[in-house]
Amino acid sequence: MDNFAFAPHMHYIDQSPRHRHTTILSAYSAVRRFLDTSIMQKNVTGYSAALLAVIIWSGNFVIARAVAGLIPPWQCNFWRWLIALIVLLPFAGKHWRTDWPAIKKNWRELSLLGILGVTLLNTFIYKAGQTTESINMALLVPTAPVVILILSRVLYNEPISPRRLAGVLVVLAGVIILVSRGQWDRLAHLRFNEGDLWALGGVLCFGLYSLFIRRRSPDISPMGFSISTFALGLLYSLPFTAIEAFMLPLPQLSTTLVISVLYAGIGCSALSFWLWTVAVDHIGPVRAGMVYYSLPVFAGISASLVLHERVAPAQLAGGALVISGIIIATLVLPQHKKKV
Repeated sequence: MDNFAFAPHMHYIDQSPRHRHTTILSAYSAVRRFLDTSIMQKNVTGYSAALLAVIIWSGNFVIARAVAGLIPPWQCNFWRWLIALIVLLPFAGKHWRTDWPAIKKNWRELSLLGILGVTLLNTFIYKAGQTTESINMALLVPTAPVVILILSRVLYNEPISPRRLAGVLVVLAGVIILVSRGQWDRLAHLRFNEGDLWALGGVLCFGLYSLFIRRRSPDISPMGFSISTFALGLLYSLPFTAIEAFMLPLPQLSTTLVISVLYAGIGCSALSFWLWTVAVDHIGPVRAGMVYYSLPVFAGISASLVLHERVAPAQLAGGALVISGIIIATLVLPQHKKKV
């Protein structure tokens, strides 16, 4: 009886094209709303992870200034990455066993990336912290995307579009203001701050690292890649760290030093690496990279609160030009298809 009671409705659903069309549209709308909700949650997770990683990274420049007189740069860098390696090792066992054949095969490429990203990059930043302000380092380091554009042209003959060239020139103007502190006589007499040059050396290392990482073997997982480059970078930095420890007085342990090195190792290396991986997985490298450009803002706030550094007008002007130029040079514009 129930079947006959519902028969007219069944007959109507089955036979009416208009109703079928309406039903399909309703189902499509429901799925679209669900997907939009999922995409929104994915975006929130991705942007939150990227922002938190950038906030943590911004503290690295404050650390570079805070520990400048407490520990030499090679030793600070060595202990930072050793702590990061120890933190990641418990999570790397399965990846390490699976990736080991590919790691052995690609040890030369991994060594180069370890030297650039682990041995040299942050050593240069900690060296820069001895003679330049945190905010200057934070404004110079994000110029890496522009350096990557230039190196791509030099090494791989990749073309630079007029828009990207304009961005490069704007960034260059900002860098000139930053390294000269707005004092044009410094340019005339080439009296640049030594720390700014070390920071730019770190930028060059990061630019080369970002270029060469494109050739990373797909057979090596992100965790296996991180563990191997951390370990190789530490290995290559060991002789320089030993020489520095022999030639200079050993650092005196203090609360500031211990907290700073732990923050750099656990926060800036291990935790931020994981957060950035989550961000890239959720929102992609381009949009995550746009979040990275907020780094000078958080570094300036941190430096002001912790080190009581004052942000000079020249730094505001140079920073604005640097960030604007990076956005001009790297922003991916949507391409509209022409209607025929």
